[in-house]
Amino acid sequence: MSATESAAAAPRIVATSQDAARTQDAAQIGGNVGAIWRAWWTWSPGNGTWDLQIPWSVIGVDSTVVITASEIDANGHRFVGGAPFQVSSIAPAAGVVTFKINIGWGSPLPMRTDVLVFN
Repeated sequence: MSATESAAAAPRIVATSQDAARTQDAAQIGGNVGAIWRAWWTWSPGNGTWDLQIPWSVIGVDSTVVITASEIDANGHRFVGGAPFQVSSIAPAAGVVTFKINIGWGSPLPMRTDVLVFN
């Protein structure tokens, strides 16, 4: 067994959304997006790994939520610095989304999260 292999079985698909043929219209399979929202939040400086929440009334349990995170300068402008910002484990609920952020830096950095919600 190599260093990248695990003794545990690999994850496998156990359920999926309705499959669609390329010729099917999105409305026929219920896969259409009725609404899209975009917003952003700035955060106080931090580093390490945290579970964070954003309250937003447009989010529901079946929403698809995409979150990006960036370091910001003193004027609130996003930029790519030396620190990796990693967003994971995005879990929408009624009126809120919870996610993990990992800021891989030795001292606290301010950040901005941009959020897209698809319903």
